[in-house]
Amino acid sequence: MSSTRPECSSGTENVNRHADDEGSRSAVFNYVPYAIPKGEWAPVADFTRESVLMVHPRSTRHAIEAMRTVSQFVVWAHRQGFPLDRDRMFTPDAVERYILVGAAHLSVSSRATRRSDLRRFSRQITVKAPWTPGPAPLRQSKTTRPFTADEIARLWEIANSQSTQIRRRRFTGCLALGLGAGLHPQELWRANVGDLADMHGFLCVRVPGGPHPRVVPITAPNDTILAAFLGEPPDAPILAYRPRKWDRSPFHEMLAKADIPPGCPRITPARLRVTWMVQHLTHGMSMAGLTRIAGLTSWRSYQALEQFVPQPDDRELFAQAVRR
Repeated sequence: MSSTRPECSSGTENVNRHADDEGSRSAVFNYVPYAIPKGEWAPVADFTRESVLMVHPRSTRHAIEAMRTVSQFVVWAHRQGFPLDRDRMFTPDAVERYILVGAAHLSVSSRATRRSDLRRFSRQITVKAPWTPGPAPLRQSKTTRPFTADEIARLWEIANSQSTQIRRRRFTGCLALGLGAGLHPQELWRANVGDLADMHGFLCVRVPGGPHPRVVPITAPNDTILAAFLGEPPDAPILAYRPRKWDRSPFHEMLAKADIPPGCPRITPARLRVTWMVQHLTHGMSMAGLTRIAGLTSWRSYQALEQFVPQPDDRELFAQAVRR
């Protein structure tokens, strides 16, 4: 079947991104691809939703992304005359043809991502389609290295020299929460001014939700930086930033808006957190204590950190063991 309109449009700016917060299933049923004509979407909508639910998206964001990818493939395939049968539509040949013709307007990186997603989804939702087993996933073996003292000093220079107040707020807040409290990425976004509290005479940040609720004392001098926010409304986000549900990498989306000079040390939440943990271990905090405030459930994480923590020489070690 031929058509004068583009074979497929990502329509990212036209997608309904306001799925409610009840979870991925609600996101699937609330998804409306405005870039697709209603007359073409209506016949395939239920089939598309059923297909995405079979993939078991693990979050609202993943559900929206899956609906965007699958809906455009299904509409394209239906235009070509494929029946609404997963084993006949989600085949290797159909996916490759779609990437070559139906998604030709996308960038190479976007087509690669869409191809990878469709191949993965197709293996999950078909029974008879001739898909071979996927390759074993690659494992990340590179150890995350903590920042050096010079790198930390450089990061603070860059944070304090941001060109706007909001950029300085986000950059300094991120460094203070990461280097001062070791928060996970999702905990960074959720931290509000009202989560800062004085406990036992020390400024702390409460992590009330998520899998590891806890109270984290903020390491100096980061406590002084965060204390400056205490006069703001309790529901004000410390980073003055809320990620969108469809952002694949909220941290990098936020950094993309910052003034990052050449040679700036690469910043990730994981590296900020590792730096925070190594500094605590270096200053003698017990593993049990760090496990508690870090929200860890085992000591496995310490194996990778051991190489960055100074070890005592024999004389000091023996003296510690004898306790004399």
